Amino acid sequence: MEISVWQLGILIMAIGFVFVCINLGNAIKSSTKIIVNVNRMIEQNEKKVDNIVTNLDTITEDVEKVVSLGSNISGVIQSVKFVNKIFLKKK
Repeated sequence: MEISVWQLGILIMAIGFVFVCINLGNAIKSSTKIIVNVNRMIEQNEKKVDNIVTNLDTITEDVEKVVSLGSNISGVIQSVKFVNKIFLKKK
């Protein structure tokens, strides 16, 4: 029985195709597990995310108050430094 080069090439291509199909199946199986895990995490944290979204206005207002307070404190400190420079001039 003789085997020609093209028959050997087709055999190698068929083996490669089977190898690629097996790896593709494993990739699909892994991605399915990942999607299931992501869906489970979303379901578990859905209430927390909803709470954050509904309270976003309050959180933003609180952050604005803190920033404003920090700016006011910074202004007061600058004023105190200026007054100290005026009254405590070195002679």
